[in-house]
Amino acid sequence: MRHNLLSAGSVLTVLEAAARHRSAGDLLVCIAGGPPPGDPPGDPADWPAAGRPTTSGTGFAADLVLYADSPDAAGSEVVVEAMARLGLDAAQCFAYGDRREGLTILRVVGNPRVVGRDPLMTELARDRGWPILHTAQY
Repeated sequence: MRHNLLSAGSVLTVLEAAARHRSAGDLLVCIAGGPPPGDPPGDPADWPAAGRPTTSGTGFAADLVLYADSPDAAGSEVVVEAMARLGLDAAQCFAYGDRREGLTILRVVGNPRVVGRDPLMTELARDRGWPILHTAQY
């Protein structure tokens, strides 16, 4: 079973952010929920070889797609391990989330962005000084 970490209303906002990151030459890593499609990936030690440029579930071409069983604790573990394996500084990493299930991922990067109008998420963003990206209402 797969799950989407972003609501439909947030996807356009994240696509615009992804385009800005892409034009800046940033590595785009998509954290997808659920098991990978098709055959399970090999040993996580094979990252990033197991990942390949692909279109993520949100429609942008990611340089690497990683899979988390859930967007909560397991998702943040995947992000932390990916940063370590890829030699990325958390202070230089961005994450975008619009639901409380993604909070653990937002907490482990240096540049969290809350997308949308969820009351809990916007309150936490204001309390922590995180930017809030508003979306069109559908």
